[in-house]
Amino acid sequence: MYYEKSKNQIYAEKNQFEFVCLEQLVPEDHILRKIESLVDFDFIHDLTKNFYSHTAGRNCLDTVTLFKIVMLSFLTGKNSIRATLEETKVNMAYRWFLNLPLTGTIPNYSTFSKNYARRYENSKVFKQIFDTLLTSLVENNLIDLSVIFVDGTHIKANANKKKFIKKEVNIAFTDFEKKIQKEIREYRKELGREDSDDDDSDDTFIDEETGEVKELKETKTINESKTDPDSGMFVKGEHERIFAYVDQVACDKRGYVVGYDVNPGNVHDSKAFMPFFENELSLLNPNVICADAGYMNGGLAKEVMDKGINFLAPYVRPRGNKDEINKLFTYQLEIDSYICPNGNLLYKNNVSKDGYIEYVIDSYNCNNCPFKNECMKQYKRKTIRRHIYQDILDVCRNYRLSDEGKEIYKQRKETIERVFADGKERFGLRYTRFKSLKKNKAYRGLLYACMNLKKAALHIIDRAGNKIKLCEC
Repeated sequence: MYYEKSKNQIYAEKNQFEFVCLEQLVPEDHILRKIESLVDFDFIHDLTKNFYSHTAGRNCLDTVTLFKIVMLSFLTGKNSIRATLEETKVNMAYRWFLNLPLTGTIPNYSTFSKNYARRYENSKVFKQIFDTLLTSLVENNLIDLSVIFVDGTHIKANANKKKFIKKEVNIAFTDFEKKIQKEIREYRKELGREDSDDDDSDDTFIDEETGEVKELKETKTINESKTDPDSGMFVKGEHERIFAYVDQVACDKRGYVVGYDVNPGNVHDSKAFMPFFENELSLLNPNVICADAGYMNGGLAKEVMDKGINFLAPYVRPRGNKDEINKLFTYQLEIDSYICPNGNLLYKNNVSKDGYIEYVIDSYNCNNCPFKNECMKQYKRKTIRRHIYQDILDVCRNYRLSDEGKEIYKQRKETIERVFADGKERFGLRYTRFKSLKKNKAYRGLLYACMNLKKAALHIIDRAGNKIKLCEC
């Protein structure tokens, strides 16, 4: 039967009084209720109490609520504190999660930004929140640190790509890069190939990715954003040029983020990896680190394997034109030399400044060789090059081709790639509203903590059937 409400009924229903509490208005299966039952957020009080006076001034906003505002913006994918607080005015679940009463005043959107500028900008509280939650996840056996997957993703900066200046800057070389150069020089001296310009000074550097010899004090011209100078111009293939940041992120095989770092968008993954590895990943003591092809070079693999960690990365095809006949030369590990297809031995002659050992044979030794015309061509000697870290790369190759290596590498698409997909689609990781490297690194700690919390909220019952509680005070 057709029924139509009168205007008086509608008015009465909209203005009726009911005895309700906020607790009743949040569904039992709401994700925020699951997160709240999972985590005791009171640990934030211990991390923030020293930033406030205990004897003077007005009472501050509860710091748990203060940080929950930012976390809520990430959990809901809004990536905007202003939009999150506007929604909180009418969303009972948001009020409940922020510990705000049903008819209470909502904090101003600038509350957190002012607290950040006055108190937290130079603090480690953001990283401490991430680390505290991560430690609790590990203690509850939700995270498996035996295998760690690493990759980088570019995040669009809040900067106009057309507003920039050309700037000449000094190239900053890391201690790791200088260490590689030093090892190359020492190898040259072992062969008696130290030249007059080969000394122990760190005035030159070998770029292992390109093989170019560079001056350590060399400068380069970059495009620096007028809006956010800390960001970097990102150019890849046919992609448009944008200012961006690049996040180095590591996760376990269950998809929990176990470490992160933020760099300007023009920093290559292989260069950003070593500080990330030394400061974060090596402390986790994994058995395997699995990365993509951008991380595959001998020096980097050596540093990882020197820590007793297997390094897994895909095959990288050699750059440049290669003679097919070179594949017929076989390396003899016992004598550290090559044997040509005709059985002649190549002797070790030099170490090039790009870190390659040169094995040569003169043409007069090949007069009766049927491969001479194809092999020597117009040259007086044949040269085969092998990098000083080729033994390390061979170990990585054998591990990659093993059954275990193949099985682990298949999991990249289900782990680290899934982390980036979820982050960009559901947590606002596709672009950032924050300017400066320091601020982006701070807020990213909360974002990745929220990703872990949301995942853990779906697994709050452990394998023994017990309910998990994180960060209990």
